[in-house]
Amino acid sequence: MEKDFYRENLEKIEKRFFSIAELTGQLIFDGDAKTGKIEWSGSIEEFTGYTPEEFNNIDFSSCKELIHPEDRERVWYALENSLKTGEKFGLKFRFRKKNGSYIYVEDVSVFLKDENNRVYRGIGLFKNITENKYAQERLKVSEEHILKYLQNFRGIGFELNSNSNLVLLHGAVEEITGYKSEEFLSGKLKWTQLVNPEDKNNFLQNRKKLSTESDSLVEQEYRILNKNGNIVWVFESIQTIHDIDNANRFYQGFVQDVTEKKIAKEIIDKTEKLRKKEIHHRIKNNLQVISSLLELECENLMSGNLEREKVIEAFRESNNRIISMSMIHEELYNSKDMETINFASYLKELTSDLFKSYKIGVSDIQLILDVDDIFFGMDKAIPLGIIVNELISNSLKYAFPAGRNGKIHIRLYKNINEEKAVSTSLGNLYTLIVEDDGVGLPGSIDFRNTSSLGLQLVNILVDQINGNIELNNEFGTKYTMTFMCSPI
Repeated sequence: MEKDFYRENLEKIEKRFFSIAELTGQLIFDGDAKTGKIEWSGSIEEFTGYTPEEFNNIDFSSCKELIHPEDRERVWYALENSLKTGEKFGLKFRFRKKNGSYIYVEDVSVFLKDENNRVYRGIGLFKNITENKYAQERLKVSEEHILKYLQNFRGIGFELNSNSNLVLLHGAVEEITGYKSEEFLSGKLKWTQLVNPEDKNNFLQNRKKLSTESDSLVEQEYRILNKNGNIVWVFESIQTIHDIDNANRFYQGFVQDVTEKKIAKEIIDKTEKLRKKEIHHRIKNNLQVISSLLELECENLMSGNLEREKVIEAFRESNNRIISMSMIHEELYNSKDMETINFASYLKELTSDLFKSYKIGVSDIQLILDVDDIFFGMDKAIPLGIIVNELISNSLKYAFPAGRNGKIHIRLYKNINEEKAVSTSLGNLYTLIVEDDGVGLPGSIDFRNTSSLGLQLVNILVDQINGNIELNNEFGTKYTMTFMCSPI
């Protein structure tokens, strides 16, 4: 009776065990060490791809063929050793399914011995660990990528515990600080010891935010003194990290050497200050030029009768001169380097404004601009702008009387001689031509010695840029100017 009771209980336990194995997708085996026969139970078809009838034909010897060739020798050696000694067997290897694909399995087996201390039976469990194995491999690859990133990262990655003690340090530690990582990790050297005294108070206040504010991110720039005594500017970024249950917090961050960027920025800032100072100086000089022009215009008016039309004309001409100079500044501010302007673009805007100022329609006088994209600095652009302003103004006022139609043509180019630009130690040679097909200047007028303020300005400004100007009055009026300009 007692034996029947134990047998029944054992059968119940076996059924439950096999049922659990099948539900969890595991494979159970019970092998006879003498005959090599194996009884398989559990989730056979799901696990192997074979039907239970097919897989029950798999015995001890044929099991060897289901092991991946690269794992076979290792697994079989360990199994044969367990069959001899009766030691517990436990290995992970690749197992071939019916369709030829492999899965990762974990085989855990125990062996029973008879009264002669010989193994006669082996009972075990196959567990599919493919997903875990792939997850581990992905984690390993991820860790390798992170380590590779940290090695290539030209900075320092670090982690602090909840007490702000350093627990991880990796990257260009020695390159930036001159000290080895071990000196920091051992506690022999504290990072705060490297911080420049002038920056330390602000540094500590920012670090304090990490412990007083939840989910905080602190970014700051400060100076450290490396082992060689050199000052290194660094950028530091730290954020608060919580564990899964939010019970503990720790801090992760990185430090980068930004010394070169900092120095470059300081140089740019200094250059910008000098540039602004130079621009202000030029503006001051140009305002003085405007003042001188207005004084000349005033003297010119005072020397004759102050007729209303003459006063209005004088103001309009002065206004045009001022506008021509202001356009230079506008083009300069819009330029990429704030040093040079595209003179072709400037001339288009200047001539357009002049035509509007004199209320000239498109049908009356045609403007032809034949100007290369040439860049000039302010020292050349200002006088050239005023010269063009004066010559175009004269053409619009005098060249086409009584509604006569005509053309004004402006050309600007770098002189070419035998396919090479004419140049000297002073720079390249340029030619500016302003011409019209109007009535021309009276033969009695000497444009180099005239009472006209506009032509006086033209001659003065041509001398100012060390240029030369010639007049051809045969077919209308044609002014040809040549001047040198250093390459931009």
